[in-house]
Amino acid sequence: MLNIKKVTRALIVKEGHVEPRIIKLEEIYVPKQDKNSGNNPTRYELDGKNVLDLQVALMNPDWSKPLMIIKEIKGGRNIDGKTYYYELVAGFHRFEALTKNHTIEWIFDLYDFTGKPELESDIQAVENDHAPAKPMDTKGLANWLQYQVEQGFIERTESAMNKKVEILKFVSPQIKTNAVNLAVNTTGAYKDVTTRSIKELKEHLDQDDNYRDDNRSRYSHSGRLDPHRLEFGWTVLEGYEGEYLFNAIKSWHRDNRPSYFLGHVKTPKSGTVNDSRQGMLKKFSELEGALQSTLDYKQKHGNWPWRVESFFRQDNHPNSRETFWIDPTEIV
Repeated sequence: MLNIKKVTRALIVKEGHVEPRIIKLEEIYVPKQDKNSGNNPTRYELDGKNVLDLQVALMNPDWSKPLMIIKEIKGGRNIDGKTYYYELVAGFHRFEALTKNHTIEWIFDLYDFTGKPELESDIQAVENDHAPAKPMDTKGLANWLQYQVEQGFIERTESAMNKKVEILKFVSPQIKTNAVNLAVNTTGAYKDVTTRSIKELKEHLDQDDNYRDDNRSRYSHSGRLDPHRLEFGWTVLEGYEGEYLFNAIKSWHRDNRPSYFLGHVKTPKSGTVNDSRQGMLKKFSELEGALQSTLDYKQKHGNWPWRVESFFRQDNHPNSRETFWIDPTEIV
């Protein structure tokens, strides 16, 4: 027997809250794919495993946890011959689990979002921001940002999106960054600094339109031989200078051909884009200095200033089980 007096949860968002209410599931409209209804864009796709876990958990509910959120449909709404009096706003996985459990009714938190559509959208994101069984992922967060832009809640800019995701306290910085980048690309939003994924870089380099203004021949990437310059071309992201310098060394050793680098920087945390570019040039210079120093050492001493000391014991096969460190001289 459901008892509202057992509900002890603290409200995640107080604004717009009306009351907890016991409601039959059949009276609640679940707009799973209705993107124009103001539904939860962070939960278009349900996670089957999470639903199964919730089916078990909801058999013995913890009323100290947040309740699913609904809003009232004034006068009801007829959809496919059935009348609904409420609409689910947040709690899509839990509602699906209850449905699969053949639950008749449940306790929901009723909210009134009249004249506050942005509040409804915000609460959908915040409701999922409490270390849930299914954390907010990049796609879900990007969907939410796109919806915020399309509804005019925030400006179509990267800075507006970055500010909006600050309301989420449990989503990792990496997911926020990836989601903002995805939403920026999806909506064509303005951003202070253009950054590109490796796929986008390749597409950019393979488009002739990107070379016409300064009349230069097309560049190569991914260590491919440039047929015009007869050099190997590499795209180098800020922070990966050492890796690609060594790639150039290996390519020279293999084919006796030089390389060129096409640098691209990350969004600066401080300073300007050119400051970051100067940092990359300085890093290349430092690495080249280190390389020259090692060559000088080799010329003077006859060997490199490093060596392989030993290998970790790793083989546990019965006939070759290792119990000690493995010296290079033992490798046969």
